[in-house]
Amino acid sequence: MRRFAVEQGDYIYKADQDSSAIYLVKSGSVEMTTLYPETGEGVDETHGPGHVFGEVEIIDSRPRIANARAARSCQIVEIPKEELMEILYEKPEKSLILGKSTFEHLRSLYDDASIDSDLERLREEMHVSIRDAVVAHESRVLKSHNGMAAIAVPIILLVVLAVGSYWFFHRA
Repeated sequence: MRRFAVEQGDYIYKADQDSSAIYLVKSGSVEMTTLYPETGEGVDETHGPGHVFGEVEIIDSRPRIANARAARSCQIVEIPKEELMEILYEKPEKSLILGKSTFEHLRSLYDDASIDSDLERLREEMHVSIRDAVVAHESRVLKSHNGMAAIAVPIILLVVLAVGSYWFFHRA
Protein backbone atom coordinates (compact mmCIF):
# COMPACT_ATOMS: atom_id res chain seq x y z
CA MET A 1 0.00 0.00 0.00
CA ARG A 2 1.34 3.41 -0.97
CA ARG A 3 0.08 6.88 -0.07
CA PHE A 4 0.82 9.82 -2.32
CA ALA A 5 -0.34 13.36 -3.05
CA VAL A 6 -1.70 14.51 -6.40
CA GLU A 7 -1.96 18.18 -7.36
CA GLN A 8 -5.08 19.57 -9.03
CA GLY A 9 -5.12 18.73 -12.74
CA ASP A 10 -2.49 15.97 -12.50
CA TYR A 11 -3.37 12.47 -13.69
CA ILE A 12 -3.28 9.39 -11.48
CA TYR A 13 -3.59 7.20 -14.56
CA LYS A 14 -4.69 7.54 -18.17
CA ALA A 15 -6.92 5.43 -20.41
CA ASP A 16 -5.28 2.37 -22.01
CA GLN A 17 -2.61 2.06 -19.29
CA ASP A 18 -2.23 -1.34 -17.64
CA SER A 19 -4.39 -1.91 -14.56
CA SER A 20 -2.25 -3.00 -11.66
CA ALA A 21 -3.88 -1.34 -8.65
CA ILE A 22 -7.04 0.17 -7.20
CA TYR A 23 -7.13 3.58 -5.57
CA LEU A 24 -8.82 5.08 -2.52
CA VAL A 25 -9.43 8.82 -2.19
CA LYS A 26 -8.35 9.89 1.32
CA SER A 27 -8.93 13.63 0.77
CA GLY A 28 -9.77 15.93 -2.10
CA SER A 29 -11.56 14.67 -5.20
CA VAL A 30 -10.80 12.74 -8.36
CA GLU A 31 -12.55 13.07 -11.72
CA MET A 32 -12.96 10.13 -14.06
CA THR A 33 -12.70 11.58 -17.57
CA THR A 34 -12.99 10.38 -21.14
CA LEU A 35 -11.41 12.06 -24.17
CA TYR A 36 -13.96 12.71 -26.91
CA PRO A 37 -12.49 13.64 -30.33
CA GLU A 38 -15.28 16.11 -31.08
CA THR A 39 -15.51 18.00 -27.78
CA GLY A 40 -12.38 17.22 -25.79
CA GLU A 41 -12.12 15.74 -22.33
CA GLY A 42 -15.41 15.23 -20.49
CA VAL A 43 -15.95 14.43 -16.82
CA ASP A 44 -17.90 11.18 -16.38
CA GLU A 45 -17.96 11.08 -12.58
CA THR A 46 -16.28 12.52 -9.50
CA HIS A 47 -15.05 10.61 -6.44
CA GLY A 48 -14.58 12.19 -3.03
CA PRO A 49 -13.03 10.97 0.23
CA GLY A 50 -13.67 7.30 0.94
CA HIS A 51 -14.42 6.33 -2.66
CA VAL A 52 -12.58 3.53 -4.41
CA PHE A 53 -11.87 3.75 -8.14
CA GLY A 54 -10.03 1.70 -10.74
CA GLU A 55 -11.48 -1.57 -9.45
CA VAL A 56 -13.50 -2.59 -12.52
CA GLU A 57 -10.43 -2.97 -14.73
CA ILE A 58 -8.69 -5.02 -12.01
CA ILE A 59 -11.64 -7.44 -11.93
CA ASP A 60 -11.64 -8.11 -15.66
CA SER A 61 -7.87 -7.63 -16.16
CA ARG A 62 -8.09 -5.07 -18.92
CA PRO A 63 -6.41 -1.70 -19.50
CA ARG A 64 -7.88 1.46 -17.98
CA ILE A 65 -11.05 2.63 -19.71
CA ALA A 66 -10.88 6.26 -18.50
CA ASN A 67 -8.50 8.86 -17.16
CA ALA A 68 -8.30 9.57 -13.43
CA ARG A 69 -7.45 13.23 -12.79
CA ALA A 70 -7.30 15.20 -9.53
CA ALA A 71 -10.20 17.67 -9.48
CA ARG A 72 -8.64 19.21 -6.37
CA SER A 73 -5.38 18.47 -4.63
CA CYS A 74 -5.83 15.10 -2.99
CA GLN A 75 -4.28 12.28 -1.02
CA ILE A 76 -4.54 8.87 -2.65
CA VAL A 77 -3.92 5.35 -1.38
CA GLU A 78 -2.77 2.93 -4.06
CA ILE A 79 -3.38 -0.76 -3.39
CA PRO A 80 -1.61 -3.11 -5.83
CA LYS A 81 -3.62 -6.08 -7.10
CA GLU A 82 -1.50 -8.66 -5.24
CA GLU A 83 -1.86 -6.79 -1.96
CA LEU A 84 -5.59 -6.36 -2.56
CA MET A 85 -6.05 -10.12 -3.00
CA GLU A 86 -4.08 -10.71 0.18
CA ILE A 87 -6.24 -8.25 2.15
CA LEU A 88 -9.46 -9.78 0.83
CA TYR A 89 -8.23 -13.28 1.69
CA GLU A 90 -7.21 -12.34 5.24
CA LYS A 91 -10.18 -10.04 5.96
CA PRO A 92 -13.13 -11.13 3.81
CA GLU A 93 -15.44 -8.56 5.44
CA LYS A 94 -13.53 -5.87 3.52
CA SER A 95 -14.59 -7.55 0.28
CA LEU A 96 -18.16 -6.44 1.05
CA ILE A 97 -17.07 -2.79 1.03
CA LEU A 98 -15.16 -3.23 -2.22
CA GLY A 99 -18.00 -5.31 -3.68
CA LYS A 100 -20.56 -2.58 -2.92
CA SER A 101 -18.38 0.08 -4.54
CA THR A 102 -17.73 -2.13 -7.58
CA PHE A 103 -21.42 -3.00 -7.94
CA GLU A 104 -22.41 0.70 -7.84
CA HIS A 105 -19.76 1.53 -10.44
CA LEU A 106 -20.83 -1.29 -12.77
CA ARG A 107 -24.49 -0.34 -12.35
CA SER A 108 -23.72 3.26 -13.29
CA LEU A 109 -21.69 2.13 -16.31
CA TYR A 110 -24.42 -0.10 -17.69
CA ASP A 111 -27.54 1.65 -16.41
CA ASP A 112 -30.17 2.55 -19.02
CA ALA A 113 -30.15 6.15 -17.78
CA SER A 114 -26.40 6.44 -18.37
CA ILE A 115 -26.76 4.93 -21.84
CA ASP A 116 -29.59 7.39 -22.58
CA SER A 117 -27.51 10.31 -21.32
CA ASP A 118 -24.55 9.14 -23.46
CA LEU A 119 -26.84 8.97 -26.50
CA GLU A 120 -28.21 12.44 -25.72
CA ARG A 121 -24.65 13.79 -25.39
CA LEU A 122 -23.73 12.21 -28.74
CA ARG A 123 -26.86 13.72 -30.34
CA GLU A 124 -25.88 17.15 -29.01
CA GLU A 125 -22.31 16.74 -30.31
CA MET A 126 -23.71 15.68 -33.69
CA HIS A 127 -26.04 18.70 -33.83
CA VAL A 128 -23.17 21.05 -32.97
CA SER A 129 -20.95 19.43 -35.62
CA ILE A 130 -23.67 19.68 -38.26
CA ARG A 131 -24.44 23.30 -37.34
CA ASP A 132 -20.73 24.21 -37.54
CA ALA A 133 -20.44 22.48 -40.92
CA VAL A 134 -23.51 24.32 -42.26
CA VAL A 135 -22.20 27.68 -41.04
CA ALA A 136 -18.80 27.00 -42.62
CA HIS A 137 -20.46 25.98 -45.89
CA GLU A 138 -22.71 29.06 -45.93
CA SER A 139 -19.67 31.23 -45.29
CA ARG A 140 -17.88 29.70 -48.28
CA VAL A 141 -20.98 30.08 -50.46
CA LEU A 142 -21.40 33.70 -49.41
CA LYS A 143 -17.77 34.44 -50.22
CA SER A 144 -18.06 32.75 -53.60
CA HIS A 145 -21.29 34.64 -54.37
CA ASN A 146 -19.62 37.93 -53.49
CA GLY A 147 -16.76 37.05 -55.78
CA MET A 148 -19.16 36.17 -58.58
CA ALA A 149 -21.07 39.41 -58.00
CA ALA A 150 -17.85 41.40 -58.29
CA ILE A 151 -17.31 39.90 -61.76
CA ALA A 152 -20.95 39.79 -62.93
CA VAL A 153 -22.02 43.35 -62.01
CA PRO A 154 -19.53 45.15 -64.29
CA ILE A 155 -20.36 42.76 -67.15
CA ILE A 156 -24.10 43.38 -66.72
CA LEU A 157 -23.51 47.15 -66.57
CA LEU A 158 -21.46 46.99 -69.77
CA VAL A 159 -24.22 45.02 -71.53
CA VAL A 160 -26.88 47.51 -70.31
CA LEU A 161 -24.73 50.46 -71.46
CA ALA A 162 -24.13 48.82 -74.86
CA VAL A 163 -27.84 48.11 -75.38
CA GLY A 164 -28.77 51.60 -74.17
CA SER A 165 -26.18 53.21 -76.47
CA TYR A 166 -27.37 51.20 -79.44
CA TRP A 167 -30.98 52.09 -78.76
CA PHE A 168 -30.12 55.80 -78.21
CA PHE A 169 -28.10 56.16 -81.42
CA HIS A 170 -30.23 53.98 -83.67
CA ARG A 171 -33.73 55.07 -82.87
CA ALA A 172 -35.50 56.15 -85.87
